Amino acid sequence: MESVKYICFVLVFFIQHLCYSQNIVIEGIVVDNFDSPVSAASVQLTDTLTNKTISYTSTDSKGKFELSFSNNKDYLLTVNHLSFEEYKQEIKYGNTTTRLKIILQESFEELEEIVIISQAAVAKQNGDTISYNLKSLTTGNEQKLKDVISKLPGLEINDNGKITTNGKVINDLMVNGKKIFGDNHQMATENINAEMLEGIDLLNNYESFEAIKEIEGSDKTALNIKIKEEYLGRITGNVDAYGAYKERYKVHSNLFRFGTKSNITAIADLNNTGEQALSLKDYVNMSKSIKQDLRNNDASLSSFISLPSIPDFLLQNNNVETKKSEFVSFDFAYNASSKLSVNGFSIFDFTKSSEAVYSQKTFLNPGQHITTFDNQTATNRFFFNQTKLNLDYKPNRNSLLNYSVIFDPSNTKRNRYTGSEALGMNSVYEEDNNRFNYTFGHQLSYIIRIAENKLLSFNAFQELKQNDDDYSLYSNQFLFNQSINNLEQTKELKKNEIGVFAKYTQKLNQHILRVNSGYFSTRNRYSSDLVINAPLAEALRVDLDYQFLDASVMKKTGFFQYRFKAELRNSTTKSKDEKENVFQFYPSAQLKLAFSQTHNLTFSYNRTLDFPKIENLNDFFYAKDFRNLVMPSHIAFSEVFTQNIFSLNYFRFDLYHGTVFMANTSLTKADKSVTTNTLNYSDFNEIENTISPSYVSWNSNVSFEQRISALKSKFKVNAGHILLKNYNFINHLENESRTNIYTVRVSIISNFKNEIFNYEAGIYFSEQNAEYSLFDNQNNIKRLSPLLNINGRIKENFRYYINNSYETFKTTSSDRSFYDLGFKLLYDKNESKFRYWIEGVNILNMNNPEIIDITSGNNLFSMDVIRRMSGYIGIGASYEF
Repeated sequence: MESVKYICFVLVFFIQHLCYSQNIVIEGIVVDNFDSPVSAASVQLTDTLTNKTISYTSTDSKGKFELSFSNNKDYLLTVNHLSFEEYKQEIKYGNTTTRLKIILQESFEELEEIVIISQAAVAKQNGDTISYNLKSLTTGNEQKLKDVISKLPGLEINDNGKITTNGKVINDLMVNGKKIFGDNHQMATENINAEMLEGIDLLNNYESFEAIKEIEGSDKTALNIKIKEEYLGRITGNVDAYGAYKERYKVHSNLFRFGTKSNITAIADLNNTGEQALSLKDYVNMSKSIKQDLRNNDASLSSFISLPSIPDFLLQNNNVETKKSEFVSFDFAYNASSKLSVNGFSIFDFTKSSEAVYSQKTFLNPGQHITTFDNQTATNRFFFNQTKLNLDYKPNRNSLLNYSVIFDPSNTKRNRYTGSEALGMNSVYEEDNNRFNYTFGHQLSYIIRIAENKLLSFNAFQELKQNDDDYSLYSNQFLFNQSINNLEQTKELKKNEIGVFAKYTQKLNQHILRVNSGYFSTRNRYSSDLVINAPLAEALRVDLDYQFLDASVMKKTGFFQYRFKAELRNSTTKSKDEKENVFQFYPSAQLKLAFSQTHNLTFSYNRTLDFPKIENLNDFFYAKDFRNLVMPSHIAFSEVFTQNIFSLNYFRFDLYHGTVFMANTSLTKADKSVTTNTLNYSDFNEIENTISPSYVSWNSNVSFEQRISALKSKFKVNAGHILLKNYNFINHLENESRTNIYTVRVSIISNFKNEIFNYEAGIYFSEQNAEYSLFDNQNNIKRLSPLLNINGRIKENFRYYINNSYETFKTTSSDRSFYDLGFKLLYDKNESKFRYWIEGVNILNMNNPEIIDITSGNNLFSMDVIRRMSGYIGIGASYEF
């Protein structure tokens, strides 16, 4: 409650402080004496008292411009163009909207030589579109699209490879207006060459179907990558080959054909250098529901179906001893006509890796804690495919038919050997795990404008999921207090989900009214044939059906914007012969102060209610791994979990000076959640799913970015804090677990044009602290990593890149550190299709280095010493199409 009061206090403070300002807009057109539009004229607004620039833009191809600001003062408007005389006009405080027609007088002065020294705007805004000035923001040494995006204010590529703006992942990534690789931004950012880029546009309030945008508006964002004309209509890209010390290799190709009607992309990669085209977060994001593809429907659909189980070794990321990856992907977008467009992609990924980990685990017990020392080695094989097809058909400007289908099978095989010492007893465990998962989903959406201000939407979807998990375990000791040394186990999970919806939207002046209704149904089956289940447990079946009706009113224009929504839901959940009816109410609200299109403050509230997932309702035993036996659940199938989510977000982007400030905080409170009760024995744990009395998650982040013209550099700082508070039980005793995670990242990046030297200097700090109240214990790890990366051009044909970082890891009982040094020297002769390079990665650790990590479970603290991949040095060649 104190956190909620704090958020409300901050909101009231901001409103009180900022509401005295009006949102003022200056719209205009710049023409010459013949009434012809003047494009590329600079338009600048300055404070008449301080001479400080308040807003800046340039006229578009039609001579139009728009400036937006919030302070109530008198200003001076200045318009400049090399072919015309300077124009100045005073703007008096009073009107919230000013419309101007400016006539420039032609300049007849003869100019022998012109030297212009000025600061170019980092971006210009035209309506909902922000166009970045790439010449002003890049150095010419960038290699890929991701290197360019990292230089653009307001944009960022997060640790998961996703492009974000205003703290949120963009909805669509496009090349010349056509979607590419769906949500898999990494496929584009790491393969499109920087030299191919003509421009980059950030599209706010993006919607491809005009009827939706005109009536309902949009909260989506898109990033459009514009390709230079010389790369259009032909095959472009690279084929690279690289060989290195200790039989390391990498073969990579990225081929593109961008055209006016179609885009085609093919990417292939084979390597054993540790580069993984498909990361953990990619896997999770790609495994999301087909429900996200529903067009123009924001129903709060049940999250009853969970994601497929995540392969354990994907969690290791680069913390493996060896890794081999084979990856192939294909993407296409085709506009058959003005009415029909099709896009899709298919991705295949095969990864093989090995691990070596030494762990000291402390299992917490009310009597005496149990400490084990584990030496583990593992080999992993992972295959994943996702194929997706999307079709848009617009028979006329007022209707849209959309269909999408997705299929993503995956297979995970893991063999792990563990030597464990506990209480003077040595045990050996051998585990084999084979998981096969697949998801098939498709959805159909139809949207029609029935009047100038009225819209109807119809949606239907189906999604099928199946997870098969085969597990075998052998030990030199008896397992789980049973007189057996080995066990075989098969788990099977099947889910079938369908839904149909209809929505009516009407626009009344500045307000939008929406009514949405539908039906949702899911069928779930979960079983296990572990020998401990005697007699064999019958498959668990849980079904959920509900009907819902929601209504909302919103205002998306002007200074004060808002959205209020209420949903009524009547749910019926069934298990075996039992049935429960539950009536639920879902309110949500959002308040937004829009000082300009790039300056806003938003507060939102959302309430969610849902039932437990079938994985938490098991009425049978199963082995999770060699040390953990999951007991029958104590959770009722009709249990309802309620979450209240509060968030506050502030964002400001100065297009002229390149200043970005963002702050957000989000608080999630639940009256109860799923947790476990753990019973500790000397060599294994019994785990029971049960109910926690409460759950709290508080996530805050502050980011500031400033362009420093005098130093030709960009300064950036990001700080974050995550608080997780939950309850679990150990031997039936309540234990409060509290985890705090702090992160700070500071960097300064130079922007010298084609200079011999450019740099990125910074430091990263993180601290994770976990506390258990039952035992007054805590687990702590700190990581500190300063870095200095430099790059530049030597003469005309040589470019170099040097990466330096020094990482230290410190826990309460141990520490590790290592220096990561890498380099690349690239020879790139003008007008030659070949490039050659020498590259070294982590060259001071040619043998496998070790790092330290900590993990905290429901009843344990673990300190892990993990062997990482060794460094290497090699040579490579590239051919450019």
